[in-house]
Amino acid sequence: MLRDSLIQTITAGVLRKFFEMHTHLRPATRARKQAAVARFLTWAEQQELLTANPMRKIDRVKLDPPQPRGVERDQIERIFKAIPAEHLRDRLFFRLLAETGLRVSEGLSLYVEDLDLSLDNEHLTIVGKGGKRRTILLDDSRLVQQLRTYLKRMGYKHGPLFRAEKNGRGGPLRYQSMQERWDHYCSQADVACTLHQLRHSHATELINGGVSLPTIRKRLGHKNLQTTLRYAEQSDQATDAEVRVWRRHQNRES
Repeated sequence: MLRDSLIQTITAGVLRKFFEMHTHLRPATRARKQAAVARFLTWAEQQELLTANPMRKIDRVKLDPPQPRGVERDQIERIFKAIPAEHLRDRLFFRLLAETGLRVSEGLSLYVEDLDLSLDNEHLTIVGKGGKRRTILLDDSRLVQQLRTYLKRMGYKHGPLFRAEKNGRGGPLRYQSMQERWDHYCSQADVACTLHQLRHSHATELINGGVSLPTIRKRLGHKNLQTTLRYAEQSDQATDAEVRVWRRHQNRES
């Protein structure tokens, strides 16, 4: 058939010339075009209209990894208000993620022994990725108060900080369980927010507050500064705040 013979004329060279006609488009648009052509040629190969798929010889458009997105503080607080007051464990766990930037897995793995609630020096010690230990200052008064109330109410002296059973005698919580509970509270508050976005939001707040990148890198447990820079690149507020601090300093000296 004529249609079949036309498909046979689609070679890697033809595809390269076609895609070169679209180099002025955004990478994401070019990637979508490549994906559409790839799907068609895969179908043609499955129908035995092609002996080999020429797209396999084409270099795919490289896309930058998506920038981390946070959620505005007022939206996060709206979710917290949807968590019933009697659900102490849930209120504390999600507040902990929001105020420290812990990974969900790190929060779930905490033990009571990892906490030091000495007055004015409250902090926790976490073992993060690669087995590296880091100390995180607990600088939010609401979080510290919730921690003290929770420990007193539950009577925990040692062992997992967050436990599965209502009577507190179970083992550590599962990720999926807390994910489902968080999704429920988000639905109740009518706010779209993933658990991991709490970490992004904390990082963005620190950037906007003028905290140095090395300090943020250490607090979040990033392996390298390049990961932390992804937050800095999206924050114009941080740039403005730093310039304002510099200007005030200059004005005092003049």
